[in-house]
Amino acid sequence: MNIRYIADTYAWIAYFNKKRFQKFIENEIIETPTIVIAEIIRTFTRKKVNQDAITKLLEFIKRRGLILELDLDTSIKGGKLAETESLSLNDALIYAYLTDDSCKLLTGDEHFKHKRNVIFEKE
Repeated sequence: MNIRYIADTYAWIAYFNKKRFQKFIENEIIETPTIVIAEIIRTFTRKKVNQDAITKLLEFIKRRGLILELDLDTSIKGGKLAETESLSLNDALIYAYLTDDSCKLLTGDEHFKHKRNVIFEKE
């Protein structure tokens, strides 16, 4: 069974700052939802990261895998998961991309700590 790895905002920022999740990000195809891209941009803008550095980081994300567009089915699933899994809408939309046990979410976000199909790394 081929495993799909989906990175959330926490995983990407942890990788950029401290090389956490390195064995996955540097050796696997990483899928990144568009909502994660938006959250990364927001975080780096808030932290006043140089625009050239942001552009290089986004290029790296694109080279490491696939960008997952938000479609109607994922939106519907995410809306339902926000309620059934007690997640924020953004987290639920990210979690909605996990389609079966062959999908694993890379994260250190406490909201996902005990969720199914999560690879959780926290300092």
